[in-house]
Amino acid sequence: MNSSSPREVGAASAAAEDPRPRIEQRRERQRRDAQRTILDATEALMVETNGPDFSMRSLAERSGYSAATVYHYFGDKDGLIDALLEDRVAHLAGQLERIGSTGDPQSDLRAMLLAYFEFSANHQTFTRLMWTLSRKGESRMPEAMIRVQNLVENAMERFGGSGQLGPFDVDSAGKILWALAYGLVSLRITQPDFSWEDSLAERALDALFLGMAEMEKPSR
Repeated sequence: MNSSSPREVGAASAAAEDPRPRIEQRRERQRRDAQRTILDATEALMVETNGPDFSMRSLAERSGYSAATVYHYFGDKDGLIDALLEDRVAHLAGQLERIGSTGDPQSDLRAMLLAYFEFSANHQTFTRLMWTLSRKGESRMPEAMIRVQNLVENAMERFGGSGQLGPFDVDSAGKILWALAYGLVSLRITQPDFSWEDSLAERALDALFLGMAEMEKPSR
């Protein structure tokens, strides 16, 4: 009776191994690399044109992928822009998730709001687009923004439990803080000639926090 050696058994097993998982993994890596390259090229063109008014031909030249490939991955130009917004805002959500607790709820909330402001100030083209509708009349607000809002709202809840809100309830204070954050972002985007100090956002937030705390003190 013939018996196979361990080496022969191993060789037979390797030969019989299904190569399809490896092929699928390689295809998935190629797909992700292509999408990332296309999204990066889209971002660069949007910054250059200050919006979505770039041609698919210029995108193909910038990314190295044909228009057919872009349409295959993203459907159409609106789908491409929506995917870019989702990807970039998801990075912001991840950044907020990495903000560790300092034990001071006000400091944590302040850090999140400033991170949101910095993102909006550094990605003004995207921020403007998020406030508009697509050519199909649909909102461009990415789903990842829900993560951002939930993270800030959770930080707001912790801040509310710290006793630093003065006479405000959490809901009212949250609306006031969001109004300030959106107002600062809008001012930065719509008034490019405005004399902007680097610490303006920080000072505005600190003044609001101080005002909330001071309002609970009895007037003299």
